[in-house]
Amino acid sequence: MISNSSKIRTALSSPRAIAVAGASELEGGNYYGARVLANLVQGGARAQIYPVNPRLAGTRLHELPVYSSLSDLPTTPDLVFVVTPTKFVIPTLEEAAGMGVATAVVVTAESGNEDERRIFRERVAQIARSSGMRIIGPNSMGVMNGMLSLNGSFASGTANGRVPPGSIACLSQSGATLSAMLQWFGDSSVGFSWMISTGDESATGIEPLMEAMVDDPEVRSIMLFLEGVSDGAAFRRAALGARIAGKPVTMLQVGKSGKGREAVASHTGRVAGTREVFSGLARETGIIETEGFVEFFATARTLSQRPTRRNNLPRNRRAALLSVSGGAASLGADQIYSMGWELPGFSAVTTAALMEATGQPGVHNPADLGGVWRNPDKMTKAITTIAKDEGTDTIFISMGAGGVFAQAVAEAIVRGADAVTQDVFVAWVGMTDVVHKTFDRASVPAFHDLPLAVAAAEACAKFSQNQRDVAQAAELIDVLAQAPAAAPRTAGGSGHWTVTEALSDLKEAGLPCAAFDVVASLDSGEIGAAASRIGFPVVLKLSSPDLNHKSDEGGVAVGLKDMKAVEAAAAAFEDIAHRLRLNHVRVLVQKMERGIELLVGIKRDPSFGLVLVTGLGGTLAELHSEVAATVLPTTRAMLSDLLSRNNRVNALLDGYRGQLGANREALLSFLEAFARWAEEKGEALQEVDLNPVMVSGDHISIVDARVVWN
Repeated sequence: MISNSSKIRTALSSPRAIAVAGASELEGGNYYGARVLANLVQGGARAQIYPVNPRLAGTRLHELPVYSSLSDLPTTPDLVFVVTPTKFVIPTLEEAAGMGVATAVVVTAESGNEDERRIFRERVAQIARSSGMRIIGPNSMGVMNGMLSLNGSFASGTANGRVPPGSIACLSQSGATLSAMLQWFGDSSVGFSWMISTGDESATGIEPLMEAMVDDPEVRSIMLFLEGVSDGAAFRRAALGARIAGKPVTMLQVGKSGKGREAVASHTGRVAGTREVFSGLARETGIIETEGFVEFFATARTLSQRPTRRNNLPRNRRAALLSVSGGAASLGADQIYSMGWELPGFSAVTTAALMEATGQPGVHNPADLGGVWRNPDKMTKAITTIAKDEGTDTIFISMGAGGVFAQAVAEAIVRGADAVTQDVFVAWVGMTDVVHKTFDRASVPAFHDLPLAVAAAEACAKFSQNQRDVAQAAELIDVLAQAPAAAPRTAGGSGHWTVTEALSDLKEAGLPCAAFDVVASLDSGEIGAAASRIGFPVVLKLSSPDLNHKSDEGGVAVGLKDMKAVEAAAAAFEDIAHRLRLNHVRVLVQKMERGIELLVGIKRDPSFGLVLVTGLGGTLAELHSEVAATVLPTTRAMLSDLLSRNNRVNALLDGYRGQLGANREALLSFLEAFARWAEEKGEALQEVDLNPVMVSGDHISIVDARVVWN
């Protein structure tokens, strides 16, 4: 059976015949139809191109005869670009499907009101399902491939319609991003295999296209511009597949703000949103996240140029910094350290060799090398000398301007970079086009500012680390393949489980809960009797479906050491219940536990399903909103990585300032059991808060819990 991704790759590879339905002349015609046709012709597509437009049938466009319909063509095209007015899109797709066309790219955008647009999208999807024709779009900027000289787009940012050939595949949910990318890369030595604007993804989402790029041997790295993911499981598998295949994936994802965190009922939902979910996914799959267009483009180019260090040597984030300015060296050191990198001191042997090579006494790291403008060979010698120091994995060079001397210094840097096994990253403020091309031809990554160089170096280090740990990705792929189908929706009672309902269910499932009893009234005698059975000190918690956050309303009393304290707390609870008009009031009487307070939660992401979240717990969980997230199901290794991501949590688990830390293996076993409990609850489970989970050594106990059902 051929996979969907293989069918897409086969359909897109080397089309022999291409039709443009809606082809037009630029003046007085359809701009988009004119641009797509012009780019295909001027870009040099190695295929027979057929313009189709009933209004212009019998005339010629770009010296090509124009046909009235797809059915009139002398052969069935492999690829059809649909650039007709909206009302003709569906008939054109139906005609193409009936002819057995493999792929259609709908450039035209849907129009009308929301219902009309929805019906249009549904019909496009239906045609794709029933016919097997791959449909990209609607509202796609187009499909391009530099290796095939294929520019099936209305992009205006290419030189003579040509797409620079190369090994990068770019999938973008923004057409304008592709146009900007073409202009930014320009005549760079780095180019593209596939560039696909996915448009509205009515029939073909970004996920199967990404799988196709992973399978394509001509693709060696992938760029993703994401606004959202509809099939999280497929996206996760594709990203893991890229990691296993050794193909770096660089991602710029928008829409990560806290807007989506409104109307949530739990701490977990408030502190874990789209950003945390995607960051967790990127961590486990090896995707390199970027924060802006320049970083996105620069990092992707670098990973294409330098996916691995020469001779596959390790990248241990130990760097040397060379500059011609003391101020630039100091600023550069700050920027390098801010990324968690080291600038180890040079050995005595290296220092002596540098003095001999450059004539500079007392050179240290970072190094201020004077005189390289007049004597560029000093730079070459400095690079090759430092490369002999075993404590250096990466060499950063921070330069600026240079005037008439710049070209000679750039060439000296290239000679040095070519002679060493270390990665060499150049930051050159005021870099001219001539200097930039010197570095580009030599595949030496060069940037207009040092933070971009350091970010790219960090991306390279992450990729190399991911490749060393690729067995973890393979293990996770196996887990996903063996994961059972989603459990059926189960009744969760009301929309919210109170603490008493949640703890009772967790305890029944074998999860460790602090000893507790539930009193179905506010009677101080019954509450006191329960406290005596459990043993002082105790905690009392007011429980009601109408009470979202107990502590905010004074519904939690801690450290109660005797009956008198219990009676006072019960009286206070009675006042709260009366004031708030609470229904179905119960009181949880619980053994007082001590230890590290963690937040352990579950949220259901609309794209990825269940997500496990960890962070600092207690009443200040939202204030300490540094959390880590991982999509379920997952592996024990990934859970261990989850715990390692939060610096504050890590410090506490290791025993902060002599306090008792945590048995990490016991904590991992607890997380595995909790994840299984959540997965077995079915699709109705929406959010879970275990806050806090008290951890002391290997003793773990859930103290408070809340469950939200859909």
